[in-house]
Amino acid sequence: MFRINEFPRISIILPTYNRAKYIMETIDSVQNQTYQYWELIIVDDGSDDNTEEMVTKINDERIQFYKAGRIGINGKIKNIGLEKATGELIAFIDSDDLWAATKLEKQVAIMQQYPDAGFSLTGGYNFRKLQEPISYFYKETGGIRYGNIFVPLFKSEVAGLTPTLMFHTQCIGLTGSFKESKSFSDADFILNLAYHYKAVILFEPLFFRRLHDENDSTKEWEAGYEKGIAMANAYRKMLPRGLAGKVLLKLHINSGEKYLAHGKIKKAISHFFKAWVSNPFSIIPLKKIAKTGLSIFRK
Repeated sequence: MFRINEFPRISIILPTYNRAKYIMETIDSVQNQTYQYWELIIVDDGSDDNTEEMVTKINDERIQFYKAGRIGINGKIKNIGLEKATGELIAFIDSDDLWAATKLEKQVAIMQQYPDAGFSLTGGYNFRKLQEPISYFYKETGGIRYGNIFVPLFKSEVAGLTPTLMFHTQCIGLTGSFKESKSFSDADFILNLAYHYKAVILFEPLFFRRLHDENDSTKEWEAGYEKGIAMANAYRKMLPRGLAGKVLLKLHINSGEKYLAHGKIKKAISHFFKAWVSNPFSIIPLKKIAKTGLSIFRK
């Protein structure tokens, strides 16, 4: 059980790199929180735009700006923030995203209500234009879920995104910080929390993720699938028997479909074959391979 003060101090870690176009909106969404007992730790990863000039003009003693130099490693930048954090609770926000004004207040309240929870997550949505949701993370827009979410994370029942995360600082003593050598360090960090601690999820959309044109690039979605596959393999022995195979089956099928949509036939077939290797009792990959091969023959 975690002891939590009536008004715990929250350390908010904001990594940034060349986000001068958006970062002031992000900082505004922090300053506009109904819960005001926080510090904002901005860790700049060697920006060469005017990010520093803009941020250092803000008259708010709770905001700290640290120049890390160009590191380019997500986990290391967040760890620098963790080293400087002094709060009882930790939260994260990316430098182009936004929070609902009640995000911190509601997460503090729910963690006080569930003192056995080591961390909390919230709902949210993707957007390009402000207040115009494109897609929500959950079908539910209200209510909560409490308990162990380690397996549900792998089943894609839970959206494990660091800007929705709030956790007790003391959890790091057991889980450790972000793995700086892993490309999927964010997901790995939340999975590690979920393996050791219970969670409480607020389904209400309290986090708003901004989409850019580069989010849709081939490089982005390829990296996303590769991270998912690497993560499933890394945690394979910790999952219930058979689940890892089903997770990998789904990831490789989805990846293959995406490659097909981009006209990369060989890579698509490769992932369909890997899907079959992951779960040889499924006929879905074989159907995908046959259908793809037939389409090539018809051309």
